[in-house]
Amino acid sequence: MFIVIVGCGRTGSLLAGKLSRSGNEVVVIEQNPDSFALLPVDFSGFEIEGDAAESDVLLEGKIESADLLIVSTGNDQINYLVSQMARVNFDVPRIMVRTIDPAVEKMYEKEERFEIFSQISLLAENMINKIEREGMR
Repeated sequence: MFIVIVGCGRTGSLLAGKLSRSGNEVVVIEQNPDSFALLPVDFSGFEIEGDAAESDVLLEGKIESADLLIVSTGNDQINYLVSQMARVNFDVPRIMVRTIDPAVEKMYEKEERFEIFSQISLLAENMINKIEREGMR
């Protein structure tokens, strides 16, 4: 599978390493070149320095050939913009988006090919599930 990851912070770099190790072709786009240092030593993909909100940077990452785009910056507005560009301009078939603010999830409600991952919502859900399974000790 050909995967483009936008954002090489803790989340993006962890995903890039695991997906690359699994035999996927991975391209990571990041504006801050120092963030590439977070990639694991065995990362076998490609690194592109640039602003993913610019079409030419996405084209350099071969976004038009992506089977999956993962948008994982720490900025909800940038994540929304890049995910919309990928859907409208490049017809990426599957798009996963990290959100910081759970309220932002509503912006994606009517989008069929988007999968949204809110760190706060996922954490709260996991904690509630654990409490319900184990009860109050």
